[in-house]
Order: sequence, then structure tokens, then C-alpha cells
Amino acid sequence: MPFVRMKSLMLAVALVTASHTIAAPQDHPLIKPYTGSVLARRDDPGHSTYKVVTSLDPKGKTDDEVIRTMTATGTLTGLFYENPAGRSQHEILANYKQALQAAGFSILFECGADACGPAWAGSRWGRVTGMKYTSAPLWYLSAKRVSDQSETYVAIAVMKPRHQIDILEVKTMDRGQVTVTAEALRRGLAAEGRVVLDGLFFDTDKAVLTPESKPALEVIAQFLQSDPALQVFIVGHTDTDGTLEHNMALSMDRARAVVTALTTRHAIAASRLSAHGVGPLSPARTNRSDSGKTANRRVEMVAR
Repeated sequence: MPFVRMKSLMLAVALVTASHTIAAPQDHPLIKPYTGSVLARRDDPGHSTYKVVTSLDPKGKTDDEVIRTMTATGTLTGLFYENPAGRSQHEILANYKQALQAAGFSILFECGADACGPAWAGSRWGRVTGMKYTSAPLWYLSAKRVSDQSETYVAIAVMKPRHQIDILEVKTMDRGQVTVTAEALRRGLAAEGRVVLDGLFFDTDKAVLTPESKPALEVIAQFLQSDPALQVFIVGHTDTDGTLEHNMALSMDRARAVVTALTTRHAIAASRLSAHGVGPLSPARTNRSDSGKTANRRVEMVAR
């Protein structure tokens, strides 16, 4: 019996000690919560792929067609706050919006109440964005800030009892470290009739070539100038994130951006280049991994 009592006492002490070591969730340093809000939970899933809402299309047939998104990958943090008593959803979201804009964020999208969808749409928001506990009436906004070192996305969903803040931090890669060479272009076209144009860079979900693309464009132009009879297709590719319609358009726009750069900046005859976009329909690797998706987001040159 004494042994049993001692064992029970040791267990009780262990439980008490353990309870004192559990740290309370902490706010994220990027954003100060609305005054009076209580942080109930914090999730830190780490490196994640996240869907940021950019628009709504009530005529869409599927969840992803109704709630249009862009996809970004980075370090994700989810914060869950209980709303302070007596404060409206609109007031809470408006204050966050003001704070984000003051911190240099651009608002990508916002909606409130009926504009976010009917009562039954609350669960749809959760299915598309991955946000937990979404329910109607809902107030939502997404925002983005870009610096030389990173991109940061913030999504806020305000429900009646609580609100959620998702923060995705995307560290900008050191770009421009790999580019094409004239010899690589020549070998690729001779061996396979196509070659990936390494060294061309676009911001996430955009079709504007970044300044880091300049060295690759110069090499591509010099290669084309060395063989005036060569005619090629410039073909854009994407991964599978987002809708097929969106990715088809994005891949075409990126191919056109490359053609425009070669014709306007480097005097390559437009008749020699033909832009096309195939979206995710011709992957180089599997889309089930981040590395595969990276490889699939590319522009190729194909001999005509």
C-alpha cells in the first residue's frame, strides 16, 4: 500500500509539473490583434502551400470556380482569436485593414456579409482556403506586401464569435544564379526539338518578367540572332495549383511576355516567334511535390 500511495503521489506531481510547462500561444510579431481579442490557439504548420482569395464568381459551378484564389508557398502561421464583446465584424476587419495598409500591404480582395456569399457558403470558404471554423455571416480580406527579401500574405476571416488570421511568409530566393547558354539551347533543340529557358523569372501568379531575367533574355536573343532562319514556339507551362482556365491563361501570358521582350528589346522578328500556353497539361515532373511544381513552372523553346 505505501508503494501505491507513493506512485500516485509521484504521478500527481508529474502532472502538475507538466501543466506548468505548457506555454500559452503567442501572437505573431507581424500583426497586433484587435484590442480585447483573446488568442485561443496558434497553429504553426511550417512550410505550406496556401490559397489566397483574389475574387468571387457566384456563377461558378465548383468551390474553386466560385472562390478564385492564387497559390503561394512559404512559412504559414494560423492565429485564432475570440472576438471582444460588443464589437462588430465590420469594425474588427476595418481596423485590421487600416493597420495592414499603414504597414505597406496592398489589399488583394475583401468582402463582407452577403457579398461573401449566402449562409450556406461558410463551409465552402473553409474547403477552398483551409481556414478552420468559417461560418456565415463572414467578413474577409487578403493582403500582400513585397520587399527585396520576401513576400508576405495575410488573410483574415472574421466570424461572429471569433476571427482567424493566416500569415504566409515567402522568402525570396536568390535568383539569377542559373541561366541558359547558347550551347545548351543548340543541344536541346538538336536532341529533343525543345529546351527549357532557364533563368526566366516571374513573380507569383504574374506574367511580368522580373529584372533577374535580363541575362537569360540576352543569351536567348544572341542565339536566335546567330541562326536567322530558325523559327520557334515559345511555350508557357504551369503547375496544377489553381483552376485549369486560370493556368492556361497565365501560361499564355508568360509566353507572350517572353516574345514581347525578345521582339521589343532585342529586335527579334515577330514572325520567327509564336507564343502558346499549355498550363499544367504537359508536366515535366509530378505535381505532388513542391520540387515537382517548381520544375513544371517553366517556359520552353520548341523548334518549328
